[in-house]
Amino acid sequence: MYIRNLKYRCKLLVIFIFNYNKYINKPSYYPEKPLKSRLQIFFDFIEHIIKCGEIDNSYFDLGLDVKGSSYKDYISYNQYMNRRNSLNLTQPFSYVCLLRNKSLFSSIGKCWGFPVIQDLAKMCEGSLKESIYSDIINLVKENNHIFIKPVDSKKGQEVHEVIYNDGKIAINGNNYSIDSFRIFINDLSIKHELLIQSKIIQHPYVSRIYEKSVNTLRIVTINNMHSSDAEKVYLLGVELRLGANGNITDNISMGGIKIGVDSSGKLCKYGYYSSKYGTKTLFHPDSNVTFEGYQLPFYEESVELCKKFHAKLKEIHLIGWDVALTDKGPVFIEGNDDCGTDFQVLFGPMKNIYDVYLPEA
Repeated sequence: MYIRNLKYRCKLLVIFIFNYNKYINKPSYYPEKPLKSRLQIFFDFIEHIIKCGEIDNSYFDLGLDVKGSSYKDYISYNQYMNRRNSLNLTQPFSYVCLLRNKSLFSSIGKCWGFPVIQDLAKMCEGSLKESIYSDIINLVKENNHIFIKPVDSKKGQEVHEVIYNDGKIAINGNNYSIDSFRIFINDLSIKHELLIQSKIIQHPYVSRIYEKSVNTLRIVTINNMHSSDAEKVYLLGVELRLGANGNITDNISMGGIKIGVDSSGKLCKYGYYSSKYGTKTLFHPDSNVTFEGYQLPFYEESVELCKKFHAKLKEIHLIGWDVALTDKGPVFIEGNDDCGTDFQVLFGPMKNIYDVYLPEA
């Protein structure tokens, strides 16, 4: 095992050294602060590869290019992932399938009385039969606005918005004929088991920030192993995810924005992009709404619902909940067992907290 790990780290070192410009020549998220030299950043990456066995893609997001910053205050992604998986992917039974299958998640949530997104239909993987296609067309016509996605989709991938208006069908903003729509759906169903869901009408306060996507709270909860109450759940943190630039999903990997939410349900000062799309911003680029102090509706209700839901799934140690806010209250979109370390970007160093609630095995 040691030899294999050593070989892998040597391989990463070679990859980094031959491609170092790709990793270290990125814009800083904190240009207003004194920054490290490029040489110092280079050796930070080298040290991290040797110690943690990964090329750090979140170096600039975390502000580690700022003078005085140090890795010792942060948990690395590999450390976090290994601890998370060792606690979530338990043996001999793993309960994460209850989260990863979105249809199953909705069914369980509904059965337990939680507000979950409405599933209109589920399609088994395979070529499309005429009778099933007719049912889909009827669903589109009856609901006017639906979403189609794989039951196991991640990071907003393969999520398609379908709108029916005045006899015309649009998918992700592009017009389709009835025949081309059938081909589109058939190609999808050959690759995936599909889920058809109703459109959520989000709260006007949330829509005011960005209206083209359903913007969700990511609420992360952890089983509190240090509590005498076996059902007590710890809130790790909350962020709001927003779509941007015309996108219909709020996923960060597709150009969205993530913003920390404080304990009163107000947005923090900055919204953060993935480094592929930008750095940070004080306001939304589409609506010009300023983030700092913006009050979200139903914050406390959302957190409490997540804690109650997690208490029923206590075999899963850490869960990242995606919750939409409607004018009637919170609605669960999905639960995730594989969420990352975004909160270290939004709230600063959290290694001490992770060490307590995600202990090494």
